[in-house]
Amino acid sequence: MKLQLTKLFSLLTILLFAYSCKTECNHTDDGNESCYPNNEKPSQVITYNDMADMMDAYDNGAKKELNKYINKKSKGKDSISTEYNWYNIDDLKQYIAYIERISKEKNIPVTGFRIYPTQYPKKYKIEKYQNRSTLIFTPTTKINGKIDVAFEPLYSKNGKPVEISQFLEQVRANKNVQKSGFLSFSTTIQDLESSSANRIQIVPPPH
Repeated sequence: MKLQLTKLFSLLTILLFAYSCKTECNHTDDGNESCYPNNEKPSQVITYNDMADMMDAYDNGAKKELNKYINKKSKGKDSISTEYNWYNIDDLKQYIAYIERISKEKNIPVTGFRIYPTQYPKKYKIEKYQNRSTLIFTPTTKINGKIDVAFEPLYSKNGKPVEISQFLEQVRANKNVQKSGFLSFSTTIQDLESSSANRIQIVPPPH
């Protein structure tokens, strides 16, 4: 199941960068010229045969378990999990340009993005999204020889990237303190803004 999900999110990563383009560039929509420096076909594109095999493997494997989960959590009101996630191309370009800008200001090179498979909590404010799978985009850089380390450009210092794991650990620790009944004096971390993105339109059926 994990292998199937890995393949699915690898495909999403390809789509993310295949359509990426800096928003600050000046170009005309003449249909022939792209503002992205390399608009040649990337090596990661796949055939329809590969696509069909991967989608079928997901539908016959992981998706069946997700459908069961949705059915259980909704108490039988729904039995079909998220069909797909959709990101407006202009929003996607803006997000990439934003990450590139704030990272450049800190002299930290962006190597790519991690795309985390996640899920909306059962008490999420939008009821139709509750318990459904979604994605979180997080910028990466090179740390200790690894090129895909998720980092936080907003709070990194010049040339010194800070991993997002540090912030997540603090938030989770603070939540555990609150659950134990003790007062927490670290409420600021709870509402700390991140540079990761999620406001993607998910499509749970019916659409």
